[in-house]
Amino acid sequence: MTRSTTSRSALDRLREKPQAPIDIIPPAQGRKRRDDRAWDRAHPVISYFIPPALHEQAKDVRSSVLALAQNHMTNTSGVAVALMSFSLAKIRQGKLKIEPRPNPQRRKMALVWEEAEEWPQEIPQLESHTRKTQVKEVYLGYRWGRDVDAQVKSIAGQTISSGEVVVFLLDFALAAYKSGRLRFKEEAVVVTQKVSPSW
Repeated sequence: MTRSTTSRSALDRLREKPQAPIDIIPPAQGRKRRDDRAWDRAHPVISYFIPPALHEQAKDVRSSVLALAQNHMTNTSGVAVALMSFSLAKIRQGKLKIEPRPNPQRRKMALVWEEAEEWPQEIPQLESHTRKTQVKEVYLGYRWGRDVDAQVKSIAGQTISSGEVVVFLLDFALAAYKSGRLRFKEEAVVVTQKVSPSW
């Protein structure tokens, strides 16, 4: 009998003081944000400086990676890792070769001096240049492992910038995706929990 009287008293209270449904729902308790950021330290973003000649191509690559990430309901780093893995596998198989070629616009000569007994030389006057607007630096950064970073840097070597290699490899994989030679397969992320007995 106590149960029915309890439910009646609750209904009687609601009839006496009607409340909006939102007032009945208890407010959520705020969680304290952890500031240790351990996951971010364990999985850092690795960024690559993109040479100015490749800015437009790098921006196209970045937007394509973002579009694929949104389409496949994942993050950009997951897509970038898949694309980079495809390109690096093609390099290991010997189906893709990267050959650095010197760019005359970027090549500089080192000058050394020596004494000479020749005619005096004139120093040429500088051409007046119109002030160029500063070009904003472009970087591509993804959370792929240090092993991928090491492979990119070994491919780049001393002759090519790492950013140029990243743009080339991601662009190669995106072209393979567009032509149908590369397909993404979505897999569910499985989170496991370790259970240990305690007595």
